[in-house]
Amino acid sequence: MRETPRMLVVDDEASIRRNLAVGMAQRGYEVDACEMGLSALEKIEAARRSGVPHNVVILDIRLPDIDGLHLLQMIKDVYPELPVVVMSGYGDEQTGERVKERHGSAYLDKPFEIEALEAEIRKIGPPEEEERAPRPEARTEVSRSQSAYVFLRGKPGADLSGCFTALYFAEGVCYCDAVTGDWDIVLLVQAPDRRGIWDWVARTVQPLPEIKKFEIHHSERPLLGKDIESFIHHHELMQVAEGMSEMAGDKRNRQLLSAYILLEIDSSCVPSLYATYYFDEDVVYCDMTDHGSMAILLVQGRTCDAIRQAVSRLRSRPGVLRAMTLNIVKLQGI
Repeated sequence: MRETPRMLVVDDEASIRRNLAVGMAQRGYEVDACEMGLSALEKIEAARRSGVPHNVVILDIRLPDIDGLHLLQMIKDVYPELPVVVMSGYGDEQTGERVKERHGSAYLDKPFEIEALEAEIRKIGPPEEEERAPRPEARTEVSRSQSAYVFLRGKPGADLSGCFTALYFAEGVCYCDAVTGDWDIVLLVQAPDRRGIWDWVARTVQPLPEIKKFEIHHSERPLLGKDIESFIHHHELMQVAEGMSEMAGDKRNRQLLSAYILLEIDSSCVPSLYATYYFDEDVVYCDMTDHGSMAILLVQGRTCDAIRQAVSRLRSRPGVLRAMTLNIVKLQGI
């Protein structure tokens, strides 16, 4: 039986981390702390795997890498029994409701006294000492095939409507999007292996007289730290179990505006960028390609301005060298 409860404080302000750590340590807690959302996920997973999980997480909404409310949702998706107390110095009357909708245990406006935090934790209940419920086993996961993005450019003046329709319904096509920018059509294609992708292109794309050129970018899973990789793995298993993953259905919201962002990146930044983009609330899909030199993101927003803001934010990350945006055009009848 572990007598000392463990707490994780996630806040980008060192003074707040220090004050909470000192105050809660005086009240019998072993306090761990970090300033980034990704670090929090790594610490939570590492503690779980080591057999000494945290009993409560204290989470700020404004973090440098991940929106705190989105991080709350991620945590509760994988660790539904883990209590999370959310705090913010910029909340309003709706903030508490948004925390509750994401199954947060409590919400506190900054600044607050240590006694107020302690009282909220007491309301949640004593620290859990029993073994947590098992998460889905690996057998839940569906075997993966090779995926690739195929970018198509039509010949000048060519009518691509018939071409688009044929590709949209072609076998092996997961998504087919008409776009504006340097390309006209973006396809996400699946096959048993890379050779199968090239065979599909040779059989389906190259015979089309309307197509001037194409590029193939194979989806690649980057090497990540074991703790964040473990978290992503269990998050995907949870999505599969709930029927929400890409393998179980389309994660896109067809009522929203969508765009592809093609990012040329510094290969040394691949692990941190991939993890950051994977957990970004505006990113529907994130794939690394070209041996880690390119990231392809699908983003969604309610307005053109929301898309522009998301693109600006995502391309401003350290390690991004260049960016290209391809706005998706909604075609009638498809």
